Amino acid sequence: MGCVPEDAACLGTEHPRHQVTISAFDLMRTEITIEQYASFLNHSGHRIPPLPDFEQGPDHPVVFLTWNDAAVFCEWAGGRLPTEAEWEYSARANHDGRIYWWGNEVNREFANFGAEECCGGATGGADNWLNTAPVGSFPANTFGLYDMAGNVWEWVDAWITQYPDEPVQDPQPLQSGFLRVMRGGSWLNIPDVLHLSVRLPFDSGGRTSNTGARCARDIVGLVVSAE
Repeated sequence: MGCVPEDAACLGTEHPRHQVTISAFDLMRTEITIEQYASFLNHSGHRIPPLPDFEQGPDHPVVFLTWNDAAVFCEWAGGRLPTEAEWEYSARANHDGRIYWWGNEVNREFANFGAEECCGGATGGADNWLNTAPVGSFPANTFGLYDMAGNVWEWVDAWITQYPDEPVQDPQPLQSGFLRVMRGGSWLNIPDVLHLSVRLPFDSGGRTSNTGARCARDIVGLVVSAE
């Protein structure tokens, strides 16, 4: 977990690279969609997030989620937000030495991300969407998961903190902290923040047009290990 040796763009919060052992879990194949979130709103009475100033279909990722919005949705759906370790293990998909799961070069054939200069959407290659793309529009990674890089930032169950120097087992979030963590980059961000070790500290009550989530759930049994 953390910055790979080939990546010169890593920040201090992405170091040191360290080995993590995690218990088995499930993760949603896609980000939470507008259709899925609408079902949650209809059944729960939870507050409706603001609408973005661009068009989205029901199969696009829901945006403007706070950390609590995402956590409550996942609980309603029978799950929880993934830990940082679970998210990064899933995003790397057994390609632990790569900057991106598909290789070491950013590529619009595999992800929806922004312009070279901050901040705005961009198109090119397979990326035909200036803003969010329908979930699953790009190839899945080796684990069969879509949009682990790009489209929308994804909340995880973590407070930003320094990584440990030693191997860890099933790391859990601190009980409290200053800023929560989002992972994965988005349609609005420059290519440099798309690499898989990026950790974005963010106010847990913040809402943006490029912030969504996906949910995890526990599985009893198998243990997996990755660096």
